[in-house]
Amino acid sequence: MIAGAVIRFDETDAPNIAPPVEKRNSERFPLKRPKSDIPQSAVEIRVEGYDGLTECMVDHHVIGRRVYNEAGRIVRETPLKNGKRHGREIEWDDDGTLLSVEPYFEGRIHSLAKQYGRSGKVIGTYRFVHGTGYDIWRWEWWEGFAPVSEVHSMKDGVPHGYEWWLDSDQRSLDHERHWHEGKFHGIERRWNYRRKLNRGYPKYWILGEAVTKRQYLEAAKSDRTLPRFRAKDNSPRRQFPPVIQRVLLRPTAAQLKKLNE
Repeated sequence: MIAGAVIRFDETDAPNIAPPVEKRNSERFPLKRPKSDIPQSAVEIRVEGYDGLTECMVDHHVIGRRVYNEAGRIVRETPLKNGKRHGREIEWDDDGTLLSVEPYFEGRIHSLAKQYGRSGKVIGTYRFVHGTGYDIWRWEWWEGFAPVSEVHSMKDGVPHGYEWWLDSDQRSLDHERHWHEGKFHGIERRWNYRRKLNRGYPKYWILGEAVTKRQYLEAAKSDRTLPRFRAKDNSPRRQFPPVIQRVLLRPTAAQLKKLNE
């Protein structure tokens, strides 16, 4: 899944850095630990003002960061190179369950990312090439049933194209919006549980600015990067691209019944 913005620090922060983290924080709880891309020789330093955040130092250089929850469990590990994510970023749930492993190269997701279920098994993968691809996230309702819940289209490390939040039937949407080079750019729709558009939708965006429908329709006549308005798209049903179709589940009648219980 897409990670949040990385908080960056430079060496001018050094006077505010607290003493090294005690090793017992990362050893107190048994949890699945994929091989770390942060060297074992790194010294882990708490960062004052940021609860649970530590920096991993080698020769006075920050080569990674870790985040711990209030119980002392590690929940995120991010290797860094020249201030950018570089290597495998690993995330765990608060109880220590492994959630995901995302490989980065010079600040952008690159190669095969994996998402894990409660049992520790891989429940889904997605592949990026230097920040370009589909971030496909799944929601595990129970073991053996983890339909796609989110799809984020990315280009060169920023949102570009459609973002879809899927219903469990894998054919309908809860939320849809369109991006262009990291900015809202297109038509945004949200649907309620009755599969009707929420009040105030559709919304219309041009390069991050909210506009009226009239302004949008006029701009779309000459701007090919703006998706065309079609009344039929006010329905939540979608025909997804083949690359997305291939990973969607087709819930059985029994599974759908269980979901609605």
